[in-house]
Amino acid sequence: MVGDDDVDAIAARSDPEAFGRLYHRHRVAVFRYLRARGVGEEDASDLAALTFERALARIDRFRPGGTGFLAWLFVIARNAAIDAHRRRTVAGRFAFMAREPEWGPSAEDLVIRDETDRLLAEHIRSLPPQFREVIILRFAAGLTAREIGQVLDRTEAASAKLVGRAVAALKEAYRDEPR
Repeated sequence: MVGDDDVDAIAARSDPEAFGRLYHRHRVAVFRYLRARGVGEEDASDLAALTFERALARIDRFRPGGTGFLAWLFVIARNAAIDAHRRRTVAGRFAFMAREPEWGPSAEDLVIRDETDRLLAEHIRSLPPQFREVIILRFAAGLTAREIGQVLDRTEAASAKLVGRAVAALKEAYRDEPR
C-alpha cells in the first residue's frame, strides 16, 4: 500500500480520482485516530474531512519516498486536532470520547463496556502526554513504530521503545487499580 500511496499521491496532483483512492484507503484510520484523541464523533468526522481537505490543498508538498503518505496525513490530522483542542479550550468546551448510544447489547453489557472504556480512558489520560500520543497512534490509528516515528520525528527504534514504555505504564496503572 505504501507504494500505491506514493503513486496515488503523485497522480492526485492532477487527478481527483487518485486522491479519492487515498481518501477511501485511509479515512477510517484518520477518523479512529481523531476519536482516540478524545474528539467527539461529530467533531472527529469534521476534523477528518478537514484533514483530507488540507491534504488535497497541499498534495504538491508531499514527497514520495520520504516519510510516507500515511505519516504525512497523520501529521496533518494531529495538527488539526491540536488546533481544534486549542479552540475548544479557549471556548471552554471539551468532551472526552463522546459516544452515540447503540442498540443491541444488553444493559449489563453496556454498563460493563462503558465502565471498561471509562477506566481505559482515565488511565490513558493519566499517562504523560508523550505516552498518550503513542498509545493513540499505535492502537487507535494502527500505525507501525516506523510510521509513528515519522509522525513524531523520531527513529523507528525510538518510537518502538516509546510504545513499549507507554504500554508498560498503562499496564502498571491497571495493576495499581484497587480491586
